[in-house]
This record gives sequence, structure tokens and C-alpha cells, in this order.
Amino acid sequence: MEPPDIEYKTTVEDEHWRDEEFQWARILARGRPARGMVLLYLQKACTAFHEFEPACKAGALHEVRLDFFRRRLANRLQQLLTTTRNNNLDRLTGVAELVEILREVESAKSMKALSELTERLHAVGHTLLDALERA
Repeated sequence: MEPPDIEYKTTVEDEHWRDEEFQWARILARGRPARGMVLLYLQKACTAFHEFEPACKAGALHEVRLDFFRRRLANRLQQLLTTTRNNNLDRLTGVAELVEILREVESAKSMKALSELTERLHAVGHTLLDALERA
């Protein structure tokens, strides 16, 4: 549900996505740039994984490119983790799990293993966003 102090109109009809989008708006509306940047880098990482996963499942990606995709996805997570560290937000709930997901990305033995991290990242993202909103 949209809080009354946020002037934002969504076009999203799916309840889960809409609630998530309003949470982003609430975090951004607080005017705390470090938290906003963590949100931004988290969403960039989630988007990368959410685009990678269906492409992998559809067979559109070649296994020989595993190193390339590991590096690209790891870079997204590393940017997020660096931002949390640089802004003293690395103790928030969810950050330790992101560190573990980064290790798993870097050591993934197949495209399938890499794509299977998507939903876990999504869940940890919710945990981190909840912590950002409370902080």
C-alpha cells in the first residue's frame, strides 16, 4: 500500500512487484543517498541475474562463456558490496548472505549453477531492502 507522504504512482499491477516498488520509493524518499545507492546497485544485480536466468534456461547461452558471465555477475555483486562497505552499511541483515552468493558466483561450475542463484539473490535482496528501510 502506498504511504500518504510519497507522491508516486506506479504502473505495476502485480501485487508483489507493486509492494516492492513502493518500498523502493519509500527508501528513496528518505533522502539518504548511501541507502539509495545500495538499492540501485542491488536492483542492477538482481536485473542482471533475472535476465541471465531465463536466457540460460532457454539455451541461449553457451557454456564456453561461463567465465565471462561469472565475471559480469560477480562484478555487479562486488559493486553492491563495496558500496555497503564504503558507507558503513555492511552490517545490515542480508549483506553476509550476499558475500556468500558472490563466492558461489565466482566458483560456479556451470551456467545452470550460476542461474540457480537468481532466486536466492532475490530473496536476500528483500531481506536487505527491509533492513535498509528500517535503518
